[in-house]
Amino acid sequence: MRRLLDIPRLPDWFNLAIGVALFVSPWALNFTDLPEASRNAWISGAAVAVIAVCALLALKEWEEWQDIAIGVWVMIAPLVLDFTQALSAMYAHLFLGELLVISAGWEIWRLRQQTRRLA
Repeated sequence: MRRLLDIPRLPDWFNLAIGVALFVSPWALNFTDLPEASRNAWISGAAVAVIAVCALLALKEWEEWQDIAIGVWVMIAPLVLDFTQALSAMYAHLFLGELLVISAGWEIWRLRQQTRRLA
């Protein structure tokens, strides 16, 4: 398990997968008829994917903080945009937002551990 946590860039690849999953979730989970939920999934998913690609090219800690902010937004979006009645959309946002926050937090932790080892 320790070696898995130390694989460089693994969280960034994971974030890219989360972004793609969030982007395709309106079609996969059939909530394209909910404009607020669909647009939020498309925009948030695209943003996460772009940030993940940027992180893969040149890793900076601020990219992970952006992912955390987007992840928190994705989790609260069902309440703010009022689509809690659409369970598939709500659960997709909650689950993928939580995964994003955990993944980005893991990468921040890993980067800080790496910095401590070098110091």
